[in-house]
Amino acid sequence: MHLIPASWSHFHLLVSVFPSVGLLFAIGLFTTALVTKNAAMQRVGLFVFGGLAVLGVPTFMSGEGSLASLATRPNIPEMAADSHGFWGVGALFFLIVTGVTALLVLWRQWKLERPTDGMTHLVLGMAIFTMLQMIVVGEMGWEIAHQELKVHVEFGQTPAVWSHIHMILNHFPTVGFVFGLFFFLAGMALNNSVMKRAALAVFVICGILGASTYVTGAAAMWNLTDPHYGDVTQAAINAHRDFALISLFGLGITGLLSYVEIWRFRSLRELSKPMLYTIGVLAVITLALMAETGHRGGQINHPEIRLPTDPALHDAASYLSPKIELLINNIIWFVPWQTVHFFGYTVVFATVLAVSLRIFGVWKNMPFSAVHRILPLGAFGVFMNVFTGMLMLMADTSRYVNESAFWPKMFFLPIGVIAVLYFSMNDRLWAVKAGEEAPMSAKWVAGLVLFSWTIVIMGGRLLPYLFV
Repeated sequence: MHLIPASWSHFHLLVSVFPSVGLLFAIGLFTTALVTKNAAMQRVGLFVFGGLAVLGVPTFMSGEGSLASLATRPNIPEMAADSHGFWGVGALFFLIVTGVTALLVLWRQWKLERPTDGMTHLVLGMAIFTMLQMIVVGEMGWEIAHQELKVHVEFGQTPAVWSHIHMILNHFPTVGFVFGLFFFLAGMALNNSVMKRAALAVFVICGILGASTYVTGAAAMWNLTDPHYGDVTQAAINAHRDFALISLFGLGITGLLSYVEIWRFRSLRELSKPMLYTIGVLAVITLALMAETGHRGGQINHPEIRLPTDPALHDAASYLSPKIELLINNIIWFVPWQTVHFFGYTVVFATVLAVSLRIFGVWKNMPFSAVHRILPLGAFGVFMNVFTGMLMLMADTSRYVNESAFWPKMFFLPIGVIAVLYFSMNDRLWAVKAGEEAPMSAKWVAGLVLFSWTIVIMGGRLLPYLFV
């Protein structure tokens, strides 16, 4: 594992993602605390904002220290590095102000022994403003070392936008798991069911984003190798892909078990301690796998973080991913996986259709809790589709990612999965009895879910027939 940084550049790559991507998850969890009026979760959220402000100091120091390493690399635009540093200082200043304000509000809440709504909403607004600044600074930082983003590709080559999306997405499962695990452990320590369920929802979201991250990573491989860029080698890419595939399994299993526990809570009104402990252990293992995956991914475009003690990356064919590609390309293996993949789509669509029809009022003679029971079938179908889809993708990555039907399929897949969480977490929807109308908000979500899965299935079926 490479959790201990070996240089300023390495340390900066590790810590810099938390003030930006971490703020998004912190804002989401803090908003959940405000909506549910959960005082304990609000206090944990304020503490997290303060912790992110503390991380601003090593982020600045490591950024300054990494400039010397960047100066030794050819083709690194000095003006881009200077602009990133200048705007980064401004964003870190607002991050520190937000964190200090959050800690002051936290101290005031402890003194008054009650939440202070006006001040908590002020902290939330400051955090959102700071996050937007961090997004701009992060984009400027990526453009320093990733020259492929600035090159116009020829017709038939994989667009650079896949690499761009991958750089954005790949931090979400890793950083999200860190925040999810923190709130999970805090919820366990405080015995706070809202906090535990919110953490489980984060694990589910990270699980499906892991699939999108893997797909965009496979596309980015073709963008980096055709044409070839600088020090990028296929061996370094394959080393990253091997751990990415293992991490995907960890994300998927943790996300599936987390959803089952969220679903189970609705009927029993309690969370299973053995299942929570199992999910916690899986989350720690998965986070460790993703940390190694991230380090190997960083080595692809950042030779300054490579160490002499790292294994030589010269034999691209010696890794697991190329061997799986050769195996899946055999029709004996490809056809069964494709059959399971299509069966999974059938299970998913049948499930969301049945649940959505009840929300629209077609089966009003039954309570929503009755149709809610079938949702694990859809979750299992998604699980099947993620892994069979990834294996099928490995068989012919270049063709899939360059087809026009693939873009909408991968865009609406995470939307369709994440929106389903609403069905299991909304209290008003769960309380709908026989003969009652579902809330209008639930109907909008049901429409979004049905539309998303329709596009996903249409995109999948059109893949053999469209090519751009």
